[in-house]
Amino acid sequence: MIKFPYIKPEISSEDKKRVLEVLSSDFLTQGPMLKKFELNISKKFKVKNTIVCNSGTSALHLIYSSLGLNKKNGLLTSPITFLSTANAAKMCNAPVVFADVDENTGLLTAETIDEALRNSKVKIKVICVVHLGGRVCDMAEIAKVASKYGCLLVEDSCHAPGAFYYDEADRDLPVGSCMHSVASAFSFHAIKHIAMGEGGCITTNDKNLSENIRLKLNHGINRNKKTMQFLPESKANWYYEMEEIGYNYRADEISCALGISQLKKLSKTLNKRRKISSFYNTHLKNIKNISLPVVPKILGAHAWHLYTVLMDFEKIGKSRAKVMEELKNKSIGSQVHYIPLFLQPYYRSLGFNILPNAMNYYNKCLSLPLYNQLKEKDIKFISNQLKKIIRK
Repeated sequence: MIKFPYIKPEISSEDKKRVLEVLSSDFLTQGPMLKKFELNISKKFKVKNTIVCNSGTSALHLIYSSLGLNKKNGLLTSPITFLSTANAAKMCNAPVVFADVDENTGLLTAETIDEALRNSKVKIKVICVVHLGGRVCDMAEIAKVASKYGCLLVEDSCHAPGAFYYDEADRDLPVGSCMHSVASAFSFHAIKHIAMGEGGCITTNDKNLSENIRLKLNHGINRNKKTMQFLPESKANWYYEMEEIGYNYRADEISCALGISQLKKLSKTLNKRRKISSFYNTHLKNIKNISLPVVPKILGAHAWHLYTVLMDFEKIGKSRAKVMEELKNKSIGSQVHYIPLFLQPYYRSLGFNILPNAMNYYNKCLSLPLYNQLKEKDIKFISNQLKKIIRK
């Protein structure tokens, strides 16, 4: 078993206690934990509506389908992201367009989005930015571009719970507050800051969008008698209607109880991760052929889901695979975030162009271990081993 995996969850005795309490309750799904979790998220992220679901992928699919992505209305997003950011649009039969990224951060920018929209051969209805690794895109500037082209702006915030940024009015805005977007999607996967095992949520300030998403989340079932079309009698509490096709994207009570407990610790988690990242910055500074993570100037607080360095493997004289193998031999995990989506066989078959900045970022990126339980001595050991490997 590897001593320092690149990431792992932190489950406390309090987390376990909350989960066990649910097992002794009257609800295993669709009960009070779900409602409480949604209210707690709305308060934490300063947003009007939260809909908890069973994954970040589900969150994105619910947003896209509710916003009307289809064969005629496409998505523009980043190629440096996990598959689901684009795949959820393909699940709506929508065309996908990739914009290039900043080669130092892997983030979409207003300039790269504008260029991609100008050159797009398909109609783009939704732009989805990705807050990669916990770094926040320049939402204010990107929102201007979205408005210019009449696009809806969505945030893939799966890496960024707890991050915030400053806007043009110098307000600190939490990611998820949706002050510059119509909706934000979060993942509460096992290795995320808020770990449900599998889970996610959507945040939005749009009431109509929120109601549409809730309808789609549960098979399209409507239980509101005021809006039913064929109510058989006034007190038909057993009756429901399905007006459109929906999905089973519900989250269970056990996962929500764990999510509630994890959310309470989010501020402490972020502080730990910032501290660990500062240890890396200290022990890896001024190392030839290694660039430390760049934090965008507009960012107020990096969520530090990942600690990703950029390495010039050609100048080091070793392939990335070789460096990762030698780290593994020292019981140190590492990972690559991400293989550009246009290199995946499915998207290759659709004829996507290679984007140069995305390739530059991909060819150099390497994510090092980052999780709450790491100590400074661990970071020193990991850093020293990496330095030895690249200097051999």
